[in-house]
Amino acid sequence: MQHSFKIAAAAALCATTFAAHAELTMDANLELDTTYQSKVSKPATNARDSDLNQGGRVEFNVGGKATNGDAFVQARGTLLIKKDGDTGTDDMWVQFGNAGMDVKMGRFEAMDLFPLGKDTLVENSGYGGYHANALRGRFGKDTVHIAPGFNAGPARIEVGFVYSKEKGEARGVRPAVSFGSGPVTVRVGAESVKKVGSTTGSTNGFGASLGYALSADSSLNLNFAKMEDDKSVGFNATIGAAGVGLILDKGANGAKNNTFYAAYSFPLFGVKGATITPAFSYAKGGKGTESQTAARVRVNYAF
Repeated sequence: MQHSFKIAAAAALCATTFAAHAELTMDANLELDTTYQSKVSKPATNARDSDLNQGGRVEFNVGGKATNGDAFVQARGTLLIKKDGDTGTDDMWVQFGNAGMDVKMGRFEAMDLFPLGKDTLVENSGYGGYHANALRGRFGKDTVHIAPGFNAGPARIEVGFVYSKEKGEARGVRPAVSFGSGPVTVRVGAESVKKVGSTTGSTNGFGASLGYALSADSSLNLNFAKMEDDKSVGFNATIGAAGVGLILDKGANGAKNNTFYAAYSFPLFGVKGATITPAFSYAKGGKGTESQTAARVRVNYAF
């Protein structure tokens, strides 16, 4: 806990210093999950394993943006204080450039090529498929992640570079482009992934997403991703407080996973920033594999 106080104090000191030079934003929220999971392994034996657990975290965000004519510098940091007593970092990045070009580096998530919509609870049956996110981001340890971006009217091009020396970690390049026109957004990208320590060469993957905004808080997404024998198709819809989705994963040697998930957020006693979200997920694998059913109640409160 003393470690948590030191991190929080350092974040507050940085925030105070930064406020003198840029427009500062600060916010915090709590997320508490109570989750029930039931897994059936090998339908022939019908072995069942059930679990009820509770997890969560308090998230503290600090960020800011300063401009000088067309140029800007922007940064964001996220401190996580977890229910189990650990602390962690989610976002920790800096971005700088102008209207035409910028560079982002640190710990962040790059362009989403397989958006899941309202993903409060999304399980799988053991085989998770490929969702064009091997090099997307939020890497830990000493991994280097840099993503130059280029803006050209309604199009944005992003080229992510990831480098790690840790055995088993991923390194490579991830170009992606998004194009928006009215309510329609198209995202297309590729990944060239090399596992550190592997004797094989790079593996190439591809992802594409078509999104349609029905309103400010409602949207539809159709996704596709492929890397060698792994193929995934996803469809999801978010309609206000409700969300529903379906993911179909297929891989080599009969590996298969079909996941259906849904969630709905209710206001909590009419308090601003407070919601309670029941969520459900069901995943079924191929022949001889397992299935998993899960239910979650998530309480959110933005301070």
